[in-house]
Amino acid sequence: MNDKKYRLRDIPKGKRLRHFLTYYKPHLLFTLAALVLLGHTLYGLLKPRADLQVMWLTDEYTMNCEYALRDLLDSLDWDTNGDGRTRHLLTYIDFDRDYHQLSYDTKSELTILTAGQEYSFFLVNDYALSWMRENDIVATWEEAGAPDGTEGWAVLPLSRMEAFSGDFLAPLREAYLCVTPPPADPAGQDEYRRQTEALGRFLSAQGVCSPEEAPGVGMA
Repeated sequence: MNDKKYRLRDIPKGKRLRHFLTYYKPHLLFTLAALVLLGHTLYGLLKPRADLQVMWLTDEYTMNCEYALRDLLDSLDWDTNGDGRTRHLLTYIDFDRDYHQLSYDTKSELTILTAGQEYSFFLVNDYALSWMRENDIVATWEEAGAPDGTEGWAVLPLSRMEAFSGDFLAPLREAYLCVTPPPADPAGQDEYRRQTEALGRFLSAQGVCSPEEAPGVGMA
């Protein structure tokens, strides 16, 4: 077998490309894959954080509903990082039965996502709301920064809000908006305050409460 290696400049011009692909193609593919992975990692680290992060847990989903919900989220006054625009992150999980009857994969996905993200609010059905209450994932209004003396869970029917009344949003008419408690980590408490202040602006604009009664007021 001829193992002699030739330098590229020693190959006739008409055969250089074929020679290069024959001997260097694996190296080229490896380099390209490494560059793609590096670019993806840097994008994930450097891209702006979403101002508005929403977890959607219901048993009714349509593509029209998702598009309408994304349009609504983009239109909200939720610029928590002060760059003049609202970026949102919407995550949907099919929660179509009691939590204990869900598949192992769905339970695992719920555990990972709820532990690894700080959501602005959740949009949930009765099954998901029951699970959140059982696991202390729902805040009280006092924890969410409502004025002293405001009692009860930070849960509101979407039917009370004009923003969710469009025809395409019909799958959400029986759902609830609920808020999680503040994080124990002090590093996340400032972001939680900004989120509840933005929520307070939204709820007061919807006529659910006055600005003085809104979440976030007691955390200023």
